Amino acid sequence: MDECTPGECAARRLHLAGVVLAAGAGRRLGYRPKGLITVRGEPLLRRQLRLLSEAGVDELVVVLGHHSEQLLPLLADFDVAAVVQPGDAHSQAASLQLGVSALSASVDAALVVPVDMPALEASDLVALIGAFKHAEPHIEFVGPRVNDRPGNPVLLSRAVIEQVLRGEGDFGSGQWRHREAAWALDWVTDNPRYLIDIDTPQHLQRWADESAELQGT
Repeated sequence: MDECTPGECAARRLHLAGVVLAAGAGRRLGYRPKGLITVRGEPLLRRQLRLLSEAGVDELVVVLGHHSEQLLPLLADFDVAAVVQPGDAHSQAASLQLGVSALSASVDAALVVPVDMPALEASDLVALIGAFKHAEPHIEFVGPRVNDRPGNPVLLSRAVIEQVLRGEGDFGSGQWRHREAAWALDWVTDNPRYLIDIDTPQHLQRWADESAELQGT
């Protein structure tokens, strides 16, 4: 879909939620809690909550699972609902379903943020929210696409949230984003921050090196 020009699309008025997915074990990272990784001295979990707050969301939800006892103290000073995924199998799809189940009925859309994205800034979230607000009325999902690669975070409408709650589709798995859907907008951007995450020690080292370079310039 082409971007709207002024006057072509009316901005949606939204009661917006932010859902941070932080239930994983960090297996490929040596079972290290990703939410405790620091970026400029700030744990990633607190960073994502702060960025969502700065972007103007109305509700915050954090999905915890593995390492929940270590991560819960990081929620201090935030008005956030924490839900803990039971058991050892914390799939992204199950985390998403649990997270949106904690949203109030007044939520129009949810911005879903994986905890392990160290490069995001509040302006990136605001830009994604803007793309959703100004999209055509039939658009129910907006996700960034950078260099033909799907990125994160993503925005889900109330209609998609209801589908997730009913267990319909494979939302959260990432597979469905490779299929075309008339109601889903791949928001094309050249912003690489939507692609940077930390899954392995190599990712963590690369991010540390890039961050050091940026601070040195």
